[in-house]
Amino acid sequence: MGRIEESIEIDAPIGTVYREWTDTESLPACMRGGAGRGATATEVLPPDRIAWSGGPELPGHSGVVTFHRVTDHSTRLMLQLDTEPHGLWDHLVEGLGFTDRKVIDELAAFKARVEDHRHHQAA
Repeated sequence: MGRIEESIEIDAPIGTVYREWTDTESLPACMRGGAGRGATATEVLPPDRIAWSGGPELPGHSGVVTFHRVTDHSTRLMLQLDTEPHGLWDHLVEGLGFTDRKVIDELAAFKARVEDHRHHQAA
């Protein structure tokens, strides 16, 4: 089983970041795939924490995202994913670090969307 732990600071209030995360259009692709394949929330504590399990279609997959207020206008998002590779391809992708890189890139894109959306609303 692999574990990925990443965090990112976002220039937006905790409530905004939480709402954007729970909007499936904004959700990073690595999370949308699980949500569309039977993943179920196991814990939801707005606006602090969301945990999920992969369900029957994604056994061994689970995760938790926590939201931490840094200031009134910035939030640290911390993501922990546990993955269970199935098959040679999954093992290769994970072993080469592509899964970690994808998560980092998707969190950066999520940050950019939230901050861009927030700045457009303020304008």
